[in-house]
Amino acid sequence: MYTQPYPEGGQGPAQNSVTPNSLLVADCGAVFTKVSLFGLVEGQYRLMARGEAPSTIKPPLEDLSEGIIHAINVVEFVTGRKFVEEKHVISPEQANGDGVDIFIATVSAGDPLRVAALGAVTPELENLSAQAVSGLYAQVQAIPSPAQLAATTPAAVGVSGAGGGWTQERVSQEWERQQARLRELQPQAALIIGSADGPAGPTPLQEACQLLINHAREAVQQGSGTSSDGSSRRYSVVYAGAPQYVEAVRRMLQNVADVTRVEPLTNSAQLGPVSAAIGSLHEREGLQQIPGYERVRNWSGVNPVASATSLSSLVRFLAQHYMMNVTAVDVGGSTTAVMMAGEQGEFIPMVNSGIGVGPNIGDILQKVGLQRITRWLPFLISEDEVRQFVLNHMLHPQTLPTDGRELALMQAFAREAISLTVEAARKSSHLELPDTDLVLATGGVLSHAPKYGQIAMMLLDALQPRGVTSLVVDSTMLISQLGAVATVAPVMAVQVNENDAVSHRLGTCVIPFGNVQQGQLAVRVGVEYSNGRQLNVDVMGGSIEVIPLQINEQALLTLFPAPTVDVGLGPGERARAAEEIDGGLIGLIIDARGRPLVLPGDDTERQARLLQWSQALGA
Repeated sequence: MYTQPYPEGGQGPAQNSVTPNSLLVADCGAVFTKVSLFGLVEGQYRLMARGEAPSTIKPPLEDLSEGIIHAINVVEFVTGRKFVEEKHVISPEQANGDGVDIFIATVSAGDPLRVAALGAVTPELENLSAQAVSGLYAQVQAIPSPAQLAATTPAAVGVSGAGGGWTQERVSQEWERQQARLRELQPQAALIIGSADGPAGPTPLQEACQLLINHAREAVQQGSGTSSDGSSRRYSVVYAGAPQYVEAVRRMLQNVADVTRVEPLTNSAQLGPVSAAIGSLHEREGLQQIPGYERVRNWSGVNPVASATSLSSLVRFLAQHYMMNVTAVDVGGSTTAVMMAGEQGEFIPMVNSGIGVGPNIGDILQKVGLQRITRWLPFLISEDEVRQFVLNHMLHPQTLPTDGRELALMQAFAREAISLTVEAARKSSHLELPDTDLVLATGGVLSHAPKYGQIAMMLLDALQPRGVTSLVVDSTMLISQLGAVATVAPVMAVQVNENDAVSHRLGTCVIPFGNVQQGQLAVRVGVEYSNGRQLNVDVMGGSIEVIPLQINEQALLTLFPAPTVDVGLGPGERARAAEEIDGGLIGLIIDARGRPLVLPGDDTERQARLLQWSQALGA
């Protein structure tokens, strides 16, 4: 796990509090736009009303603001107040109760920013570049310069000349290949990285500039290199290479690019500045290009922010505020985000752009294959039925599952969206992901699940947490907005989070791991309720048990694992909670299926196990 500063350049939610009476926040997704009204109720900020409407960034309306207005109209109907007049948000709040003091917006709609990493790109720098954009709506593709490849690729790989070096023909072929990769990527921004003391010296930095110049010249010749006003389109470049060559890079690119310099990217300590610079580019090159952005900007007075940036701010704030490891999971229509924050400031963000359960649901099937989807279904299903479901949902992402089979299918895709994102986070960070104390779940497929047990099953199956953790569902889908709220009204963000966003605690989970034997005793659980009642439960390996512990109950917990089983203190080590644990909507969940979770290979046995586990959780 690495420590990464806040990409906004600060240290989290703003500390300069304002005291508004009301605030309206819009969260604009690829499929739906949600609007929430916050206000004072008996001295506490609370969620007062919510509205939801289909997003309108695509034809026929092609205007971000129209979907927001439609959602605000729902809030107006619920509250009897008026918030929009002549397609403009009324602000500040009026004496008759109309309008709001503050309007802000978060956006997850639109395509991810396409970034080319150029220069002396080593495998280490390629990995750091991926980490720098992992918490943003951005995708980076490394394109090392020909000189860098020639200096680092063994001669046996290519056509070599005298002395084992590359021939001029091979170098020319590599230039053509790199230009073709740029042509295919069509980058909106470039990240130039690398030192000058590598095997190829400063040449890769010069070649990175020349690749961009050639690409810009080619775009002009093809008629695609001009902006809407007819001027030549300029690239946005973040320079994180050898500092002594920054002015030379600016001179080379003066006619084709605007260059922003940050500290050289050499290790994880420089991830923050690079992430902040690319995040700013995403706002300029991505968000501001969304139709209707400027109107929404004028309503607010502050720039709309990416939903992922807002979510990451809140997760890190909660981790430090409550001194615990927090994991947030947000499964959207076109993006899945998993944010892991530690109490000491550690942070692993992963925004998996293009992986969602809306228009991009087909990409999940393409990446994982049919078997990984159907393994979560407690019934047989044909490939044709799965593909028909995917096609229908890609064409009509606003539609909801119509029966139990479709619901199970949608939740199977949600599991794989989360799993893919966790795998990407593990690959990017090259570290074992930390055990988490609290899991926050949001996004329509999780927040709107018909049964709480279904949410718990999706989280336990996809995240596979270990030890002791709590599951909380954000049924109001607010947490991805509260980070942005905290920048203008931190007290409001904290109170709404505690009163409304994370009020649906599913329960505390105990997940034994290690050598869990199927059918053998995994852990004996001792529960001492606040009223003095005591209960002992033996939980067998391969099973899920729910021990009654309701939302307003607390109990002391003692765990007696089998000799080969670990509950967080080592194999066979007894654990006793120092403080009482809280109950939840489901209860105290004991997941003794083992880690990693392995499903039976036999279809009949697997389906029977899935049904047993679902029934145990009331799913």
